[in-house]
Amino acid sequence: MAPQIRLQRTLSRAVVAASEEPQLVYVLLEAAPEGLPSHTPKLPLNLCLLVDRSSSMRGERLQYVKEAVGRIIDQLGQDDFFSLVTFNDRAEVVVPAQRVAQKADLKRTVNGIEAAGGTEMAMGMALAIQEVQRSLLPRGISRIMLLTDGRTYGDEARCVEIARRAQDRNIGISALGIGLEWNEDLLETMTARENSRAQYITSANEIAKVFSDELQRMHSVFAQRVAVSATLRPGGMLRSLDRVRPFIAQVPAIEEAERHWTASLGDWPDSDIHALMFEIVAPPLEVGDQPLAKIALRYDLPSASLRNQVVEEIIRVQVRPPAEVGYEVEPNVKHWLERLVAYRLQSTAWQDVEAGRIEEASQRLQMAGTRLFEAGERELARTVQEEATRLLRSGTASDEGRKRIRFGTRGLISSNGEGPASE
Repeated sequence: MAPQIRLQRTLSRAVVAASEEPQLVYVLLEAAPEGLPSHTPKLPLNLCLLVDRSSSMRGERLQYVKEAVGRIIDQLGQDDFFSLVTFNDRAEVVVPAQRVAQKADLKRTVNGIEAAGGTEMAMGMALAIQEVQRSLLPRGISRIMLLTDGRTYGDEARCVEIARRAQDRNIGISALGIGLEWNEDLLETMTARENSRAQYITSANEIAKVFSDELQRMHSVFAQRVAVSATLRPGGMLRSLDRVRPFIAQVPAIEEAERHWTASLGDWPDSDIHALMFEIVAPPLEVGDQPLAKIALRYDLPSASLRNQVVEEIIRVQVRPPAEVGYEVEPNVKHWLERLVAYRLQSTAWQDVEAGRIEEASQRLQMAGTRLFEAGERELARTVQEEATRLLRSGTASDEGRKRIRFGTRGLISSNGEGPASE
């Protein structure tokens, strides 16, 4: 069997009621690799590590970083390029972009890094892009892996601008925040594009594992330039599109033509099942078997030298008289909807906090906690409820609670060996 991506779609309800009014239909589209060889060739990797070495990184944190970087050097092959940039209140290229050959020499250089000074990230970002661009691969993966434990001051807008420049050049960003002082708003904004994501590391002893996991994801990419399109029946509308697996994130979809939406999804590792949630406004529907949408996934398989592969699903709904229709939501769709709604609620809650609407923020967090509890995320639900109570009592949330909620609802938190949540 030739390698491909296999699609499975599930509707929120198998049967919907005939109606003269528009109604919402959710479509869960799950995608998984199929027919891959047992040993998929690794694509060459062009990796720049961008490490905060401000004074707050002294001691245990910096030592764990050095060990983690050493492990990454050990795992890189002769076809890979590696560079290392550090930053505090200035930036420095510690290891210029080069093929990974003299590993012992590289690790000795890394071990010489010392922590001091403040935190200014933008110059480090600019140097990181510069190093990656020295070795841009016509066929491979280009990434910047950023680790910070503090807030950059005065250059946040420039950090976002540089991140967009990198992503426009197909350089993804993995932004890792450790501890409680870093700016999660900034890191999430910087990574709000394909091939990028932010993650919360709660403990220094998790740095090596998270670094290794990120490297494994990069090395296991089997599909590139993945894009999705949805063409709806007349009168239909795509109200929202969200990724729900392997982590939750809004996917910006553009209506390129009437009733035709497209979105870019970036590179996909073969170790992940990817799932998208389509929120579709269906037009008035008559009784019968009705077509709702055509969804197409386009992708390249570089290891098999296959380009512009397409797989399509025609989404049809069974429409029956209202008296014959039940309104239970399909269990798997409900599970991911509960998590998605919880993520949206907590996100809006922090906006309410910034605007001084403390009571509304607490109510949204309480609702998010209920959704998470119903989705089986009991520990995270308790954290959400505790922060909702804290908000009402003191008017503020704890830094730790806010980060745990924000990244826990996305499925992007690493603590005591726990990775992204899954079924």
